[in-house]
Amino acid sequence: MATTLAAQEVGSTVTLKVNGADAEFLVVHQGNPDPDVYDPSCEGTWLLMKNVYSQRPWGSASCYADAPVHTWLNSTFLELLDSGIRPAVKTVRLPCAEGSDVHNGAEGVSAQIFLLSMREMGTPAAQKTGLADEGALLDYFTDGDGGDDPLRASSARYWTRSPYTGGGGNVWSVAGESGICSYRVGSSSYGVRPALILPQAMPVEDGAVQPNSAPVLTSSSGVSGADLGTRNSPFSFEYMATDPEGASLSLTEKLDQAVTRTLTAASGSTQRFEAVYDALAFLKLANGAHTLQVTASDGMASAAFQATFTKAVRAASLTLTQPIAAGKPITAATLQVEGSIPDDAAFSVQVTNNALDDQPVWQDATEAVRQGGNVLFTHSTAAKGPAFNFRIEAARGASGDGGYISKVSGAFQ
Repeated sequence: MATTLAAQEVGSTVTLKVNGADAEFLVVHQGNPDPDVYDPSCEGTWLLMKNVYSQRPWGSASCYADAPVHTWLNSTFLELLDSGIRPAVKTVRLPCAEGSDVHNGAEGVSAQIFLLSMREMGTPAAQKTGLADEGALLDYFTDGDGGDDPLRASSARYWTRSPYTGGGGNVWSVAGESGICSYRVGSSSYGVRPALILPQAMPVEDGAVQPNSAPVLTSSSGVSGADLGTRNSPFSFEYMATDPEGASLSLTEKLDQAVTRTLTAASGSTQRFEAVYDALAFLKLANGAHTLQVTASDGMASAAFQATFTKAVRAASLTLTQPIAAGKPITAATLQVEGSIPDDAAFSVQVTNNALDDQPVWQDATEAVRQGGNVLFTHSTAAKGPAFNFRIEAARGASGDGGYISKVSGAFQ
């Protein structure tokens, strides 16, 4: 039966392919052990190999970040994981002791595969001389001084992430048969139990973690790369993002490489690209070629869909959607239109003082606007009360030169 890592109980086992063979991993924690100590990247399902994988030296470094075993885990061992699982292994920042100091949060050691610390496996610093308080207790383990069943792994002694703060090149380790914790010289060869964090949405089937499938993006407008043609007004571009595992998806909409909207959507839901549907956003676009891009991510893999269109607007009109009502008859007005209007453009400005009437009387004000003068209204009747409005129209002339209106201001009395 298909499920996800999030549904696996702490203490249960799942299998991953390691070097082509099934290997059992314990679920030792779900989520972030302590957001005050761990970087947000540590959110996920924590897995620990049930048994020792190999015997090797920890190294003589005083900090895990510089230890050869850390390098080996994140190179040689990482490459042994199934190619379908490897890309999903999270790169995380883990608490890391350096002497008696501990680097937490974003200052922690960066790793994909790692060893657990003594504290993560149960032992607080107060229980051992020469132990830094490195991290937080994981749910699978018992708070205490070792010797518990969760620490046992075959008969081999195995390394932890924690160096002995008393120096001497010593590192804390666990006796696999008894679970007793003690330090040993890091140059000695002891067992390695790899740990890793996977996204909780990873699919699990019959106890085996499955490779994650990337989301799929489709559109009724065609395949990715579709040309949507020439557009002179806002339009609806719809797309559907589907996750094979049914997970919710993070969507990012970009127009000409600039992010215009981000959202989280259910798998299989139809979305509309907002930046070309919104009238104001479309109005601000320059004429010419434009590229739309949608990216869908399930947190592990992503997919992208791209389309192009050409904006070709040769004329524009501007008016108030809500006329400005006045308490007494309007007899005069002044209007300023700022921007850039080419000399050969068809440009007109009209104003009205009875904008609320069913058939407002419009008066030409083009020359007054050009000259910066006042408009004296010749009409004086307003059946539904005096109210002001304007309408501006501009269209490209024979030169084809474009222009724009950046601001309209004015007054009336």
